[in-house]
Amino acid sequence: MSQKIVFIGGGSYQWVPTLFRDIAVNPHLQSSTFVLHDIVPERNHELAEVCRIINEKVGADIVVETEDKLDSALHGAAAVILCISTGGLEAMAHDIAIPEKYGIKQPVGDSTGPGGISRTLRNVPVVVAIARWMEELCPDAWLLNLSNPMCQIVRAIDLSTNIKVVGLCHEYMGFMAKLQKLFNLEDWRSEVCATIAGVNHFAWITRLRIRGEDGLEMLRQRLPELRKMSSLDPGKNGLGNGSDALSGDRAKIWLFDRYGYMPYPGDRHISEFFPYFISEKTGYGRDFDIRLTTIEDRRGPWLKRFKEKIDIWCSESADSVPPEPSSEQLAPILSALLGGPSTIQPVVLPNVGQIENLPSGATVETMATIDRDSITAHSCGSLPDSLLTLTHKHVLNQELTVAGAIEGDRCKVLQAMLSDPLNNNNDPREIEAMLNELLQANRGLLPQFFPSKISMPQAKLTSNVI
Repeated sequence: MSQKIVFIGGGSYQWVPTLFRDIAVNPHLQSSTFVLHDIVPERNHELAEVCRIINEKVGADIVVETEDKLDSALHGAAAVILCISTGGLEAMAHDIAIPEKYGIKQPVGDSTGPGGISRTLRNVPVVVAIARWMEELCPDAWLLNLSNPMCQIVRAIDLSTNIKVVGLCHEYMGFMAKLQKLFNLEDWRSEVCATIAGVNHFAWITRLRIRGEDGLEMLRQRLPELRKMSSLDPGKNGLGNGSDALSGDRAKIWLFDRYGYMPYPGDRHISEFFPYFISEKTGYGRDFDIRLTTIEDRRGPWLKRFKEKIDIWCSESADSVPPEPSSEQLAPILSALLGGPSTIQPVVLPNVGQIENLPSGATVETMATIDRDSITAHSCGSLPDSLLTLTHKHVLNQELTVAGAIEGDRCKVLQAMLSDPLNNNNDPREIEAMLNELLQANRGLLPQFFPSKISMPQAKLTSNVI
């Protein structure tokens, strides 16, 4: 029986082709119905045609459809993939430019810092509305969230609805690929075992076994080499790493040297959770080889790269689509939830005790076992004190931000802004002025702060990413 998989954000050049190819080559998903929904119908239909070409080239039997109405798309879905950024790059440009006026520069600006807080305020009303529609139209479906800020979105949905939600992020797989290269492994999936704990984009490897040996100790023994490798060119505009396994991971290695545990997300994300990596004294990240990604990078070279891949995959060559799945974990997780083989993957879920010394209910990132209609988070015990003091404040700030976003409470949002480490060097009056400016810049996307008698039309519920 064909199962309906809905992709909200179906106009994404970045994510739709790769994730659809992964679904199409998964033997347990090849007879599904794949429905794309986006606020830009032209891009939605364009990407649907790309999916049909991929489907034919890999020999799958997936029915690819488009649906401009969100309710029709969701009706009867077995799973919903969420990949959106409310307001798109136009809104995100304010998240970057306005804090920069106040001396705050962000390499990414989508999970923490002023940009992450601002993005939370825009995305929360949208994702909660989608989840509430799911309660009516597909109440048993899983919502697989790929949107940022990951923890805040999962938390808002879990607080506001009964929908089963999980957040998926690829940072862990990216670091495992680096370990595979560093230690000349054949396949890290069978040679590496790790315990991870933290929040999305700020999570740590607390235990590591590589071919049965203590992996953290193996890394410690190679620290001089790692420092040298991590200081090499991380790649132009943050688009990729250099030829060495840990190039561009200078902050990560610095933290490992001081704390004894390895953070695995990329430096551009990790650095935003501290007050000092992107300060004026470090040349705003330059001393740690941290790239400040601009909106122009995303509109220019990033988008160009994604479109070039689509052109290659859609070329006349019969074998232009690689048959091997990517390292993204969405397809194996989706397959397991819908009855395929179980899998162990990193996920973002509400904390029900998997990290004992972080607040119950807050969203955390750990490993989990995924089976049919079930995700069981692995217990990590307690975070070491050195990591707890770093992580706990971010969890509390995320809780405060989500509450402010749901309630439309400016006071709570201001408190979150005042507590955020990236604002540490500012005059508190400037932080309040910055928040007011961010709210005004995107007021049309913030109904909880600027209520209107006119309800937000369905067409404005979601906005695609790149």
